[in-house]
Amino acid sequence: MGTIRRMVDRTISPVLAGMLLVALVAGCGTPEPSQTLLTLRTLSDSGVTGSVSLSEISATRTLVNVEVDPAGHPDMPAHIHPGTCDELVPQPRYPLTNVVDGHSVTEVSAGLDELLAGDVALNLHASNAEMEVYTACVELR
Repeated sequence: MGTIRRMVDRTISPVLAGMLLVALVAGCGTPEPSQTLLTLRTLSDSGVTGSVSLSEISATRTLVNVEVDPAGHPDMPAHIHPGTCDELVPQPRYPLTNVVDGHSVTEVSAGLDELLAGDVALNLHASNAEMEVYTACVELR
């Protein structure tokens, strides 16, 4: 009886261990990161069109990717401001990398939920010399 028991223990234990390992690995899949895609609204008859993609990196970090047709604006400063596209607070909450030749990628120190929860808007300026001219904007919601 002891020989059979040792044989069963040696045979079943590795099988059960393998099954448990497969079940644990299958249940611990990495969730897909959250992502939001927003369309920019053209301002000041600039002709600038495009979109903003917000991708969750972590609960406190978000990747902001701006892709636009620059319509003759080769280097546009970009920011996330408190307020709305119609009523922006002049001081930016999050500065972004300038949109150069239609592209900008910036990691900001705010989670995606935080960015989408408040009254903030992402806007583009005509150039460093024309900060008062907004070329495009989108409210983050």
